[in-house]
Order: sequence, then structure tokens, then C-alpha cells
Amino acid sequence: MTPEPAAVPCLALELPARPESVRDVRRRVREFAAEHGAAGGVLSAIELAASEAASNAVVHAYGGQAGTLRVEADVEDGEFELVVADDGCGFTGLPSPGLGLGLAFIRWDACAFEIRDRPLGGVEVWARFTLSG
Repeated sequence: MTPEPAAVPCLALELPARPESVRDVRRRVREFAAEHGAAGGVLSAIELAASEAASNAVVHAYGGQAGTLRVEADVEDGEFELVVADDGCGFTGLPSPGLGLGLAFIRWDACAFEIRDRPLGGVEVWARFTLSG
């Protein structure tokens, strides 16, 4: 009998795209990451990435209208993967509030990073972090 492969630890959140949800995303992603081996600077980088990506979705995705923020995270082969997505307007090219540094901070600390327009609308931020090394 072949043993079953171990389940991949994962976190999935779906929250309203409101400012108070950012705090919840940051806390829950941090707790999940810490439970699965993230510590020190990597844990701080993961927490910052979750917070910045969620904040961007709240501020930019829905133009002040109601919307949904989705966050998924998993741990596999010593890496932490984070995806933050919305169903909003996508990249518009219009001026926006803020300094525009949040995505750069995520990219700086991640070992892999992508920002994608979603085919049916919205944006997805994907980042991967090495847990040890």
C-alpha cells in the first residue's frame, strides 16, 4: 500500500474589501506563517506583503464600491506562497493615492513575485518566500 502524500497546509480567506479587513488579513497570515516555520525577517516580510497587497485591493480595486478581497497562502517544500486577489477594475493607469512603494517592498523580500490582471477582472498579487536558508 502506497502512503498518501502529506496534505499541504493552506489558508483561504474571503473578506469584504474594507480597511478593517486589512488588519485581519495581516494578523491571520502572520499567524499561519509563524505556525509553519516563518520567523524573524521572513515573517515580517510575509506580514508586510499581506498587508500591502490587501491595502492595495481595498484602496484601488472597487472605486469606493463594495467588493471582495481573497487571500490564499500555502506552505510547500520550504516555501511560503501568498496570493491576494480582487475582482475590481484592474490596472487603470489613472493616478492613485499613496507613494506607490507597497508592491516594491513585496518584490524586494520575495524570492518570486508577480502582479497579474485577472481574465475576468481584478488583480492578483502573487509572492513566494523561502522559509529557511
